Amino acid sequence: AFSPTLLCDKVMSPGSWISALAIPLVLSFHSDIDDLVVPPVSAKIGPEAALFYGQGASISPQAYLPLAQAIQDVVPFPLWIAVPKCPFDAAAIPTCLKEGIARAKGRMKSMGMTAAEEDFFYGGHSLGGSLMPDYVLENANTTARGLILMGSFLQRKFRTGISEQNGGPIYDFPVPTLTIGAELDGLCRLTRIAEALHTQITMDPAPFSQTARHFPVAVIPGMTHMQFASGEPPFFVKLNDLKPEISSEYAHSLVAAAVAPFMMATRGGRGSEAAWADVELGVEMATSFVSHIVKSLEMEAYNNFLPPCFCESKDEYGYSEYGTCVSNSTCTGGTPWTNFAQKVLVDDIQGLTLQVTDSSHKVTEELPSCHLPHIHGNPDNTANPGNGYSPSLCPSPVGCTLNITTVTQQIYNPLPFDTGFTYVSAFELRAKLKSRQAILHASGVANASYAKEDKPISQGGKQDLCAKINSMALDWALARLPKAAAERYEKRGQKLVVGADMGTCAAGPCWIYDPIRYSEDKDGNVAVQSIFFGSENHNIYPCGEEKLLPCDAGFHYCKLLSPARALEWMLIDSLRGNSSSLTMADIKTGKY
Repeated sequence: AFSPTLLCDKVMSPGSWISALAIPLVLSFHSDIDDLVVPPVSAKIGPEAALFYGQGASISPQAYLPLAQAIQDVVPFPLWIAVPKCPFDAAAIPTCLKEGIARAKGRMKSMGMTAAEEDFFYGGHSLGGSLMPDYVLENANTTARGLILMGSFLQRKFRTGISEQNGGPIYDFPVPTLTIGAELDGLCRLTRIAEALHTQITMDPAPFSQTARHFPVAVIPGMTHMQFASGEPPFFVKLNDLKPEISSEYAHSLVAAAVAPFMMATRGGRGSEAAWADVELGVEMATSFVSHIVKSLEMEAYNNFLPPCFCESKDEYGYSEYGTCVSNSTCTGGTPWTNFAQKVLVDDIQGLTLQVTDSSHKVTEELPSCHLPHIHGNPDNTANPGNGYSPSLCPSPVGCTLNITTVTQQIYNPLPFDTGFTYVSAFELRAKLKSRQAILHASGVANASYAKEDKPISQGGKQDLCAKINSMALDWALARLPKAAAERYEKRGQKLVVGADMGTCAAGPCWIYDPIRYSEDKDGNVAVQSIFFGSENHNIYPCGEEKLLPCDAGFHYCKLLSPARALEWMLIDSLRGNSSSLTMADIKTGKY
């Protein structure tokens, strides 16, 4: 019932209480109902501060003792740290944080804590971190000195909009918040930390010194989710976390090195500007570390950076069917990757230039208009240039420039939970492209055949063009992996490969709702297969927006692999099979 470093009241016998009362307060650590309370390092002087920390799901408060000690060793002032215990180690239980923090405060004051409310910091790991912002808003929004989130982040619900004046994100959270992510966190993925950094700091037009001080983000290379704590991980963490590449002791020291200057800076006073400089340096390092992730998400026009415009601009015919969207400070007009994808269809045609503008639209939309890809430059909105019924726009591909509009919709995980556990990148890009046949017709190649130019191999064609684009998404991602990540993926990652294009039934809704395929092949790789839907470059019936019938000729629709999804797979999910912290031996021996 008694340990020289821990008092666990809920397991103490009545007789143990008498002995416990005789133990002096110089004992290193105390616990009330299994709360972890860590008094300051005795050698530290100056005004005290306190950190109240929410535990991760199924992780005991005592598992945070080594991290707490590491932080206390680095800060120059006396720091109390408390990790209240929630029933079943679940911070999501209603009122558990509120009651636990009140309980811990009472215990700390009885032990001699003199820290003022204005020097209270709050924080948490994983689930405890995700819930602590709500606690702070409800109970300490005017007194909290700062918030420290580890393996967690300010959720999107605190991002209330986009400034119409300057396009910057609007976060409605008044307390300075430090976010610390781990590169090999299998539960709070690095890609979600990258989103937090980009929207909280990079996208904000305010000076860097302002944004980096209010919402700083740090990233620890080689660290995992469980390394914010210590000891044996719970089953779910062990099943999903990745293997660390640094020791837990070193990880704790790096976390402490990020926490200490944030605490020192937000407390103000002598040395605070030097501490802010350290915080800003950490943000700059994190920004560089995740730059490849941010770039990949920009290529798919990531909806959580800026929402799609979904504009209804008029085309040259006075309708909306072929109108193009232009990005502005508050929304994204189209998808950069689709601009590239359209060009891939004819990248072997010498002398031909495509000027492509993609527009973001829901591909199911019919009112006020159905939005379709189009080759501009023909006075008749129902014509397909060069197909034998209307003249081509160029005598030959050499020296020919075509202006093309495409349409894309990103499809994301439909679950509403913003935990960082699942993919942030798009599951698929629904891309409406002009067909290779239509482009060749418009550029003066009158004998271009749909069967030869566009049909996939599974339908008797010569090539899988959607697969060709998806292969380039893989190449794009591989080329931008940092050296360490590339070596990790090559050595231990489950490879992502591109399989043959698949057809679907001969109707638009079939293509819309037939998803891109991700399946394990016989070699243990994950094969991605696009769903193709196309049409001959000839309208067999009167059509046009004025006739309320879309002109469905000359299409090459693809379910595209986002380069961001390819990169996210390589960085995180490819490592789950060969590099997760749970081994088959653990399962077979019944350890879990």
